[in-house]
Amino acid sequence: MAGLNKISLIGHLGRDPELREYQGNKVATFSLAVSEKYTDREGKLIEKTEWFSVSFWGNIADIPMKFLKKGSQVYVDGKLSSREYLDKEGKTRFALEVKGQNITLLGGAPEGQQSASQSTNTNPQKQVSEPLPSEMTPAENGDDLPF
Repeated sequence: MAGLNKISLIGHLGRDPELREYQGNKVATFSLAVSEKYTDREGKLIEKTEWFSVSFWGNIADIPMKFLKKGSQVYVDGKLSSREYLDKEGKTRFALEVKGQNITLLGGAPEGQQSASQSTNTNPQKQVSEPLPSEMTPAENGDDLPF
């Protein structure tokens, strides 16, 4: 049976998206905060936030750049990818990243900004999907994952 690499997240952008070009392909990146609230055994409300690095490649990279800002709420569908890099001290580091495949804009615009629905008179939830470039391959070694 084949494996499945799929992740779905709803959260808020921690910073404005950034657009870069890598080997002739556009890539939009941003950080996504996903929070959950629960009550512990003592009845205290706990909020835990996980941060994810998210990237969108190709033409879909235009969507975050046009419609998202720090604080925007989005639904992201994609896959997890790991990468290895050298830090400033020359040490090998590993990072997990969400390679976005679909994005749905949720809620209104962050305070002080006009939403995509207000500026284009369309449905406030906009979903865009585009296949990832062929060079985007799943991580080959998941031994560094904490689970």
